[in-house]
Amino acid sequence: MGDVRSAMNFLAEWYLPDLAETTVDDIVTRLDAAAAAVSGDGEHVRLVVTLSVPTDEVLYGLFDADSPDAVTATCARAGVPHQRLSTHVVARIVTGAA
Repeated sequence: MGDVRSAMNFLAEWYLPDLAETTVDDIVTRLDAAAAAVSGDGEHVRLVVTLSVPTDEVLYGLFDADSPDAVTATCARAGVPHQRLSTHVVARIVTGAA
């Protein structure tokens, strides 16, 4: 059916006025670099997927991480501190055709 992640998943939310594709691309680039840096410091964190909803001015980021602190550190290091972080998130990501 899909890929069920076994690592701990966290959902970060950002409310961003004037959300545009270029803004999302820039944020994702910064989050990926920050996740690599935080992981290099010894905590596992990886941005799995982002979902943007420009009409609602919201961006969501799903992370696999050792802890919520690792996600918070990643977002801060990227210069985009999250406004909300949900824990105990279950993500099912469908890969390939059904």
